[in-house]
Amino acid sequence: MNIALIETHAIPGVWKYDICLAGEIAALGHTVTIVTSRAFPEIGDVPPGVRILRIFPNLQAHSSYVVKGVLYLIATLRSILLTRRGGFDVIHWQHFNTFPPAETVMALAYRMQRPRLVMTVHDVDAWSTVRAQFAALLRKTYRSADRIIVHHAANVGDLAKNHAIPAERIDVVPHGSYSGFAGALPERAASRDALDIPADGRVVLFFGEIRPEKGLIHLIRSMGALRDAVPDLCLVIAGRPRHMDMGDCMRAIDDLGIGPNVICRLEYIADDDVQRYFAAADVVAIPYVAITQSGILFEAMTAGRPVVASDVGGVGPTVREKDVGLVVPPADEAALAEAIGDLLADDATRERMGRNGLRESATEYSWARCAADTRSVYERAIEDAAGA
Repeated sequence: MNIALIETHAIPGVWKYDICLAGEIAALGHTVTIVTSRAFPEIGDVPPGVRILRIFPNLQAHSSYVVKGVLYLIATLRSILLTRRGGFDVIHWQHFNTFPPAETVMALAYRMQRPRLVMTVHDVDAWSTVRAQFAALLRKTYRSADRIIVHHAANVGDLAKNHAIPAERIDVVPHGSYSGFAGALPERAASRDALDIPADGRVVLFFGEIRPEKGLIHLIRSMGALRDAVPDLCLVIAGRPRHMDMGDCMRAIDDLGIGPNVICRLEYIADDDVQRYFAAADVVAIPYVAITQSGILFEAMTAGRPVVASDVGGVGPTVREKDVGLVVPPADEAALAEAIGDLLADDATRERMGRNGLRESATEYSWARCAADTRSVYERAIEDAAGA
């Protein structure tokens, strides 16, 4: 098969997802063209059978929303022409919600072509800011796909119910781990020293792009309840805010008097430092109030770090099923504080959960397994069209 893998962001984590999946699909005997953003970095060893076309803009490089919109629309048209002329059997769209009007046009145009359209929906209900304005367009976009992939069975019902997608058109393919990029995990002490994190602190890490749905405010308030019980507590917040005013979070830190216990790195985290942050952590917090699945969970598992996660989307079920952390109700600050305190106090449990994460990263969530499952979805999409 000749596959076009469309992914318009190439933000950290996502571009790694792209190249890992494409490389393993190519290893199965297929050719893959990644159609992506100029933010996709130059990499030394592109897997055989994979090529990378950077036609979408790097949206982070432009401050004007008008400029972003125009450039994105131009790239949308280019991608439609490319897929029309490229001789592809399958268009596999890694779907995130950036500009729903353009994405609906893309979906309808892809649908009218010969290649079958497979869509991996990474955000089933999108962010609240997008969902409120473009619910009808999201539904139209999702319903244009021949088959849809989600990362956990827990997401199937939400997608089917909220967007009127027949459940028989939805397939579950796990999110892959980041073990292909991890290498040897840096030493904890060296990582803390490099990042200027207290050597003897009990470190709770909140990592990644900061959005309202990620519940950082609840984590901060839970730290207020924990500080007396864990005097050497250190909350590290590492990531760039997006569509979010950090004022409430910063005021909460001040009001609770936990400023000395909090390190804020509100910026893009370079790839070279990602592993250091996870190596420096004792526990990774995923206090989201809404999410489909979380790449941060798989970063933590790949690093052998236990998590405390909200019971939302596919995150809570994955953590429970694989015994890689503790699960709490979303926005329950008392439960969040208790779970984090319990893990920080129990070295043996943290070590066991960390080992479980390492094992699952290399087996259940290996990219070879994910690629084989994804190829089966491609085959079903082609067979469905032939039988129509």
